[in-house]
Amino acid sequence: MKTTLIATLGFDEKFCYRAILRHGIKEGDEVILITAEIVEKVEKAYEWIKRLIQASYSDKVAIQLIQVDVKSPVEAIKKVAGLLKGAEGKVIVNLSGGMRALVATVLLACLAKPKANIEIETEDFSSLLEIPSSLLFLIKNEPSENYMEILMAIKKGLKTVHEIAKTLGKDESTIRRQLQELGRMELIVAEKRKPLIVRLTNFAELFV
Repeated sequence: MKTTLIATLGFDEKFCYRAILRHGIKEGDEVILITAEIVEKVEKAYEWIKRLIQASYSDKVAIQLIQVDVKSPVEAIKKVAGLLKGAEGKVIVNLSGGMRALVATVLLACLAKPKANIEIETEDFSSLLEIPSSLLFLIKNEPSENYMEILMAIKKGLKTVHEIAKTLGKDESTIRRQLQELGRMELIVAEKRKPLIVRLTNFAELFV
């Protein structure tokens, strides 16, 4: 599968370089660097990354530098959202480099088009924060009222299909189907299959 790596770029190329290595960028993949202003230091960082990719993959990994105007946030978000919409394969957005306004702009674009996995590396390179696209989707599209009732029931200690159905006054087949959907949404996980016993995920705790 193709990987599209989108990264915010400032004066330091190290974050982009580490992301390229971490994700095993290969022939056929694409690297898109987003910056707020193309000044000399940004150009040098971009040229360094470009040389690295060309030396390793020749022209078989596409790379481009995109400038957005963070002083016009709506237009900047629309521009980045358009890049996300057109991105192919597995999409990774690295927000480790660049100015705060740029990082905020790209993050808001990711919320508008929640298809990418986001990562942010700490300044000392000691930790990597990862935000999966499923969490962005849930933030944008809160669970329906029916699903929220089930999540609240589980939070109160009800863990089986029978308990949840009896409490909510619904058919067990309906609850089982809704639990399957909540599992696909990564809001619950099964602790046991027979009989089915479920618990909330960390994601679910953001909503209940």
